[in-house]
Amino acid sequence: MLLRAVQRFRRSDVAQLVARGGLLARGLLYLVLAYLAASLAAGWGSRPANANGALTTVSAQPAGWAALVGAAVGFAAFGLMRLAGAYGDRTVGRLRRLSTAGQAVCYLAMSAVTVSFLVGDRRAGSSRQSDSTAVLLVSSTTGRLLMAAAGVVVVCVCTWQLRLAWQGGYADSLDTTGLSGSAQVAAEVVGRVGIIARAAAVLPVGALLVLAAWQARPGTARDLDQLLDGLVHDPGGRVLVWTVAAGFLVFALYSLVEVRYRQVHAGD
Repeated sequence: MLLRAVQRFRRSDVAQLVARGGLLARGLLYLVLAYLAASLAAGWGSRPANANGALTTVSAQPAGWAALVGAAVGFAAFGLMRLAGAYGDRTVGRLRRLSTAGQAVCYLAMSAVTVSFLVGDRRAGSSRQSDSTAVLLVSSTTGRLLMAAAGVVVVCVCTWQLRLAWQGGYADSLDTTGLSGSAQVAAEVVGRVGIIARAAAVLPVGALLVLAAWQARPGTARDLDQLLDGLVHDPGGRVLVWTVAAGFLVFALYSLVEVRYRQVHAGD
């Protein structure tokens, strides 16, 4: 009975349309993150290159709050569609379905952070919130296990995405049959570069969560902005920050490709 309900949800045109809204919101998020990272590298950024900085930037624009409401709904819908795909799509292997479930957790968390910001928590997605959460978690064995589990999920999902991007498996859920040959090649290149760049930038965040839990040292954990800020003071590190900004821009463009061509119900 549960499987039938999941399959109905996966086949729903309305659910798929709203889930595509989550991909559109993801594209906007990474476009803003690319701008914030580039601002940090250029030395004229005033907002952090993390979720809080992106939410604050969007909210300051005309119709920004409406955009954030749409993003919260879209992230939640795409996360639920990812869960449905992980459970209901038996055409892919267990590892890919497990990775899909991990992605679902991340998108549902993104929706929760956006909702928190909308209802008045201006620290949502910020480095201060990450730091205070880390301090709270390492104060107990259960908290350290939760922190380690979150880090492991991030590391595993990013590692799996790096593998798929390198091998080209990420394109399995793209229906680009209506595109010309050169357009298909362009979409695949943008996808490969964007996914590798995004996963490589986020993976250290997960690894440091695991290390912080292992050492019971909350200061070891770092969010994206703290990682980039630690790099930008060194000339070589500044180049890396510019590279991250460029990679996020490419991933934003790939997200727009997925809005149109991804089979969002797949369990990839």
